[in-house]
Amino acid sequence: MLSSGDVKTQQPGVDYYKVDVRKSDDVWAVVRDASPHQIYHLAAISSVPASWKDPRLTFDVNVTGSYNVLDAAMRLACPPRILNVSTSQVYAPCDTALSETSPVTPDNPYAASKAMAELLAIQYRKSTKAAVITARAFNHTGPGQAASFALPSFARQLAEMEIGLRSPVLKVGNINVKRDFTDVRDIVVAYYELLEKGMGGEIYNVCSGRALLLADLVKELHRNCGVAVKIEVAPARVRPGDIPQIVGDPGKLHKTTGWLPKIPLERTLKELLAYWREAIKQDAVDDHGAAAEALP
Repeated sequence: MLSSGDVKTQQPGVDYYKVDVRKSDDVWAVVRDASPHQIYHLAAISSVPASWKDPRLTFDVNVTGSYNVLDAAMRLACPPRILNVSTSQVYAPCDTALSETSPVTPDNPYAASKAMAELLAIQYRKSTKAAVITARAFNHTGPGQAASFALPSFARQLAEMEIGLRSPVLKVGNINVKRDFTDVRDIVVAYYELLEKGMGGEIYNVCSGRALLLADLVKELHRNCGVAVKIEVAPARVRPGDIPQIVGDPGKLHKTTGWLPKIPLERTLKELLAYWREAIKQDAVDDHGAAAEALP
């Protein structure tokens, strides 16, 4: 497994390499050593706010990094099948479900960089026989997702409120928008199915096909929380020009692989909150241990 960040939980029997995807020689060395039959390419800056803070870094990682991964793979004697994970952010706003043929007009650095990476995949499709499959993933969440994303941020705040680390005021952005959410564990299964059965050079939406109001998901999270909470919109969390609805059509994916999401979002949210309860508890234990070690 090639990782561009810290690997917190290593699985036995898996070789881990930490590599900066912007460094072509290092990426080539790892790919050459592993000589894989398949590559799941997810290395990216995947946050819209982070992409606005540092657009140059976003393009360096998401475009140059993708080029390095694809180029290294194509240099192998037997190029592997590659899943290039893109995003629904590339689509133009639409009132109806987005299909793979919907107009593409990325309007932030993250989306633009991912659209460019898709074009790299097309370039390699035309110049080699290797299969590069693009997955346009819609919103997904679940235990372990960073608090820089909306639902984990809400879950972490609620978990902190339960043990008195935070006043009972939930800070949110614009929650009167509809998004297509899927449990990340279902998304992983979809990625696997696509790399096994997807057609090289094709693009597939990875989504549930359901438009869910973010405010309703906040209510469901709160329903599993043990404290009364006031919800407050924080201006810093509101994105300018937030699109009212983003929902995808997963029909092509289902027809190709038979995939359908199986995990109810109610379970996802309950387990997301449980994850943050445990993570906060573990942080407290770690801080206590560090403080004890620092004593004379």
